[in-house]
This record gives sequence, C-alpha cells and structure tokens, in this order.
Amino acid sequence: MNRYFKGLFLTVLAVAGIMVSCQEDSAVEDTSGALSPNSNLTDLLGIIALNPTGLDTPVDSVACFNIKLPVQVIVNGQQINVTTEADYATVEAAYNQSSTDADVLTYVYPVSIIYPDYHQVVVGSENQFNQLKNACTTVIDYVNNGCVAISYPITLFAYNSSFQVENTYDIDNNQELYAFLLGLEADEYYSLSYPISFTANGQNIAVNSNADFEAAAQTALSACDIVVPNPSGCDNPGVLTDDLIVYMTFSNSLADLKHGYTTAADSTFVADRSGNANCAVAFNGTQQIQIISNAANSIVQGDPFSVSLWFKMQNTEVGDYEHLFRKGVQGEAGFNISVYDMNTPLFGVPSAQVWDNNWNQDNTLWNDTTNWHHLVITYDANNTARLYRDGVLQNTENFNATIGATALDYYIGQNFTGFLDDLRVYKKVLTDAEVQTLFELEGDCNTCLE
Repeated sequence: MNRYFKGLFLTVLAVAGIMVSCQEDSAVEDTSGALSPNSNLTDLLGIIALNPTGLDTPVDSVACFNIKLPVQVIVNGQQINVTTEADYATVEAAYNQSSTDADVLTYVYPVSIIYPDYHQVVVGSENQFNQLKNACTTVIDYVNNGCVAISYPITLFAYNSSFQVENTYDIDNNQELYAFLLGLEADEYYSLSYPISFTANGQNIAVNSNADFEAAAQTALSACDIVVPNPSGCDNPGVLTDDLIVYMTFSNSLADLKHGYTTAADSTFVADRSGNANCAVAFNGTQQIQIISNAANSIVQGDPFSVSLWFKMQNTEVGDYEHLFRKGVQGEAGFNISVYDMNTPLFGVPSAQVWDNNWNQDNTLWNDTTNWHHLVITYDANNTARLYRDGVLQNTENFNATIGATALDYYIGQNFTGFLDDLRVYKKVLTDAEVQTLFELEGDCNTCLE
C-alpha cells in the first residue's frame, strides 16, 4: 500500500527536548540553493525523516506507533526488562520455550509510545493502550532505513530576511531533522551543506547539490513504492485558506494538505458533488480516518474554530449515530459533528448539543441518498455554536459546557455510512459570507495548498 504525500510537508506535533547545536554567523552566503518550507526537497526530507512505526518487533506489532524502550513486559508469565533492541532475543526465547502454548505478552504500565511524528504519549493502562491500538486501522508504509538512510551528521544553514546566515545547525539524526523542518516559518529559508551521503536501497550515494539530492531521493523513494510530491508546483487558488488547520480534499488521497498526516482503513474514492471522479471518500460504517493532534492543529477550550464539510448519506436507519468529524473518542472531553435521529445533523459536546432544527421539516431529507449537503459548525470563545446547512444558518446555541482543555486526535467517518468531501477546519469563526462562499465553491480536487 502506498503512502500518499501530495503537496505537503508533514507538519506535526513539535518534539519536546530535541536539541540541535546552533551558532551565530553573519557571513553572506550564496543563496542560490536556498530552500523554503514549500520546496520539493523539503517535502522529501520530511518524508525521509518520519519515524518508521510500521516495523514489527517482538514487543510491538502496532503499525501507528512504536513502544519506547526501556519497557517491562511479561511474556508467558516471565517478566523481562527490555532496555535495548538486544533484549528482543530474550523475549523471543520466552516465546519459543514451548511450541504448544498460546504466547501472551503484556506490558508493565506505564509505557510510552512514539508516533511517526516523534510525539510521545504516556499510556497508563491496558484499556488506554487498547483504545490507541484500536484507533490504528491500517498498516502504512513509512520510509525505513532499508529504503533511504541519510548519513549523519549533516549541516544546515538558516537565513534571515536579508539572506545572511543567521544560524548553523548540526543535525545528528532523523528526529532532529524533522524538528528543524517543523520549526520553519512560511517566510524562512535554509540551505544544506554539501556533500551529503545517504544509502538508498542498499546503495551508497553522494550528492553535491539540491538537484542531485532531489533526483536521487525521488528515485529511491519511488523504488520503495512511496508516492512523493508532484514537482510541477501547486495551482491551488487559495480561496479562504487563512487560519486553516486541517484541509482535506479527498482527491484520491487521505492527505491533510495543510499540516498533518492521517491513518485510515483502505478507502474507496467516489465522485464529488461536481461530478469529479475520485474526489470524495466513501465510508462503510466500519472505517475511520484519524488525524494525529499536533501543536499546529490543536483545538482546546477557549479557541474559536469552524468546521466545514460536505456529506451524502448512504444509510437510512433512523437510529444510527454516525460521526462525520469529532475531537477525541467516546468518553473523552471533545466534540462531535454527527448525524442522528433520522440523519439529523448536530454538533455536540459531552453534555449538550445543537441540532439542525429544520431538517425534519422536509420529510425527504432523512432518507435522501442522492444529494450532497454542506455542513458548517462555528464555535466562538464564548461557547456559542452555530450550525449552518447548505449555506443557511439553522440553529444557534450557547453551551454551558467545554470542548476540553487537552488536545486530542481527530476522527473522520466513525460509524458513518456515506460519502464525505472537502473537509476544512479553521481556528477562527467563519462569517455568514464566508460560509456562503464555501457553499458556492465547486468540488475541490486540489492536491496541494501552497
């Protein structure tokens, strides 16, 4: 299965405690090789630097995260301290003591898990671990050292607005490289110190320029069945893109084009509301897309936000509670945008909801599996929620409730049977005019943002 990267640098949770060496340098440099956050080579470096979580080990078989060492495990009743990868052999030996028993491994909690973006979560119980494990619904092909491995250390130069070298960074591993790329602002530039060596599919390669590096990396990643960004550039018209924190067009891809990565079950793409082939995504009631929470896309209590999406129902069971978009999972402080009770759109927090009160005025809507509908939820700092459908405000409610003070992962399509398209999440309250603009837009098949 391919991993799709379409016009995005996978911006994700900032990694606490990453240290890179830095020194001031006022010398004017040749900036012909300067790279921006949107450069194709930046995309490639971001892909290469991801933490490869899809590799099975004797203590870890979950595709979406790694178990951080050291960890204590109990294998068939034997407690083992796994301090380094060399201790995997002890775990394997415990498995192999008998050829007839059913091997059982449990963790001694708490344990720490590490996601592809290097952000870590401390897991305090088996129940919490199983929830995170069950949220991982697919195996994703991440780049691993057998595909591409940069020979560290490498040196990067960061420029100021006058294109003078402002800082020099010595990068010693993928995690530090990822943190550097993550920290780039939209108007910041950097360059690489050549030559740089890396291993590609077992072959040692030395490159001396951005063009050589990009060409060699593109070839190596393609050989590993990794789909890389289109180098032809981006023609997104940029309509209402200010304050976007999630942007998914579902154009034959589950990529968040703003800054993030997603995981999902095998997905089917269908025609969108404008008839564009493979520009919307279908759900069968058992699939979901997960967006990992990070510093750039988090929404917590006090943050204004808006969510815009298109949906088309394929389920006419009147009592099914289907989630189009939600922060957190059941039992966590968050919110959900859902359809329930004759497919009526609603926005809810754990203790309150705002409904589309006009939905049931039309007896044909609840079992309509033909037409698309546009749904927008806005939520301001005073806990006032507004629900728009098809460009029209349907209801307003002030909640004496909370969406949670903790950043949580987002989930799309939980228990939903139908089609979704053009998901946008903003960290601001959309105006009536902006909602109307989004309603009038043609189906969005863009594969990039900037």
